[in-house]
Amino acid sequence: MLAVGLPKESMDFEARVALVPEDVAWLLKNASIELYMEEDAGVLSGYSNEAYRRAGARLVSKEQAWGQSVIVKCKEPLEHEYTLLKKGSTLFSYLDLAYNASLAHMLVDRQILSICTETIAGPKNNYPILAPMSVVAGNLAAHLIQHYLLGLEHLPGVKGKGVLLGALAGEARAKVVVVGGGVVGLEAAKALSLMGARVVVLELNYAKLQDHPYTHLYHLEILSVHEENILYALEGALGLVGAVLQTATATPKVILKHHLARMQKGGVVIDVACDLGGCIETIHQTSHSNPLYLQEDLLHYGVPNMPGVVARTSSSAYSHASAPYLLYFLQHGLKGFLQADTPIVANTLGGLSAYQGYLTQEGIARSFKLPYKSAQEVLAQL
Repeated sequence: MLAVGLPKESMDFEARVALVPEDVAWLLKNASIELYMEEDAGVLSGYSNEAYRRAGARLVSKEQAWGQSVIVKCKEPLEHEYTLLKKGSTLFSYLDLAYNASLAHMLVDRQILSICTETIAGPKNNYPILAPMSVVAGNLAAHLIQHYLLGLEHLPGVKGKGVLLGALAGEARAKVVVVGGGVVGLEAAKALSLMGARVVVLELNYAKLQDHPYTHLYHLEILSVHEENILYALEGALGLVGAVLQTATATPKVILKHHLARMQKGGVVIDVACDLGGCIETIHQTSHSNPLYLQEDLLHYGVPNMPGVVARTSSSAYSHASAPYLLYFLQHGLKGFLQADTPIVANTLGGLSAYQGYLTQEGIARSFKLPYKSAQEVLAQL
């Protein structure tokens, strides 16, 4: 019988839990497993220890939760947790591996079998486990733009512009630029438009947005990505949201330092992809405890785990999206999982990120100079 561990998340202000009680009960009913959950792992998401006990989980210490054969998380382990993972165990979690050399080395050194949930393409190639957190992050980015434009002291001696995104009669709407027309970008653009902002979306594959319902419903201005359009879009902008999706590779830089001079001083820059390096040259990772820094006279926000502060919504969404994939893995093993082809669980091969001392994502392996074996090779050997 497989033993599954569910540790408490430990990233700064990370309040999510990877499995909510109803999904724990469903997994225990349908798979031959025992589930060991770290005590209080769900409390910050609004799920009590008693709710998990009723679902059938065993409440244990941190060390016991980490010591099981299969570890299920929302976010990647932090460095102080690496030694808690048993050599040869399985890690089922978001990883954001392309910008984390120490994590990549740990997966290889400890011969971890790693299923990277954000790189599972799914039956419709729409990354079903990543998508709900993208929706959360996009909406949250829009609200943060408005929050940091309020005339509050967000950093010592630095106040927001005191601007409302929505126009009043006789006042121009605030302009906000969104870079990337994927799920994050369009959700941010929609929310910003509903707040009354004038929204410009920069998208390399702009033709795909021509007939997207959001383009017309929310009066989005769609521009292709080149120097002239970037400068035009940022002229006088009060907000900038980086939302370029890259899976299993570092995010390319689209907005460079000199572009930001076109924005209004005191504007707000948020890069949702900062966990993979970000698409804005001046972005670097911050934390929920210290989210902001001032650069180029602009407030910069680079928190990598944005959905962690809307934990109830995010935990439920992540758990419901990932549980069918986890169950299939528990029922069918790695070979069956990588070959899955059902209406609900399919196109899973891209989710394999490490196996028996090898990375299975070539670009990351090369970047960190680590041993590489393709997922197809792994599957052929199983």
